[in-house]
Order: sequence, then structure tokens, then C-alpha cells
Amino acid sequence: MYEEVKAKTFSFGSVGDGFEGTLLDITKTTSADKYGKFSNIYKVKIKEGSFHDSTKNEKTGKFTINEEPTVITPGEEYTMWVNHDKGVLIGAMKDIRLGQMFKVTFTETKPTDKGNDAKIIKVFAGKDKQGLPLMDEAWLASQSTNIYDEDNSKME
Repeated sequence: MYEEVKAKTFSFGSVGDGFEGTLLDITKTTSADKYGKFSNIYKVKIKEGSFHDSTKNEKTGKFTINEEPTVITPGEEYTMWVNHDKGVLIGAMKDIRLGQMFKVTFTETKPTDKGNDAKIIKVFAGKDKQGLPLMDEAWLASQSTNIYDEDNSKME
């Protein structure tokens, strides 16, 4: 028997959406999406979090934010896509190391000249008592055979 596997993609639909987890992997798209944009893709093991997904109205083609949040089961892995035009968020994520605990929260919206409100999403790095990165020791131990270079990219 086979069951369809659906991607677990984190979306920021409503202020307050967010998660706490461990950064597992970072990749970059190699071709542009239908809007001509490239993205960074962050794979995260979620410790806790929730988000408001959206549903597409087939008649109008517009998306509406779901009233009920999706609550993530601890330990699930989710993907967070960030378009390259979101430089502030990508810049903040550069400070998060693979295996480090971190938190991401959708804190507010701000009006823009383009008509759509900007989503303000903040990244918080996990730090230990000495101010060093708070690492997920269990995940690090499971990765002992993988080697990463300084910018968190997998080495071939």
C-alpha cells in the first residue's frame, strides 16, 4: 500500500505564526520560479510551532488564510522557503549554523508602496549561558559522518 507524501512547508499566514527548532539543511534553488525568483530553502526539525495556512478559492483563484492554525507535532521536519528578494530574512538566517536551535516569528505587517503589506519576520538565534550557539547535540551526534564547510553548505 502506498500513501501520497505531501511536502511540509511552513507558511507565515498570520501575525504570531512561528516555530522553534533546529536548522538541518540549507539549499538554494537552481532555477527561477514562475515569478522569476530564486529561493533559499531551510529544512528545520520543529520543537514547537504553529502557522495559519491558506486555501485557494478555485473560482476566484485567490487565497484566504485559514482560521484554524496548523499545530506542528514536535520532531516533524518542515521546509521554509525564502525568496532572494527577502534579503533581511536571508541575512538573519546566515547567522544560524547547521544544528543550532533558533526561533522564527511573524511579528507584524507594515504597509508598502506596492499595495501588499510587508510581513515582518524575525529570527532569534539560540544561545547558551556563555553566549555560544545553542546546538542540538542529539542531531549533531547523528550527523557525525557529514562534513560541512564554514558557510553551512554540504561539502561534496
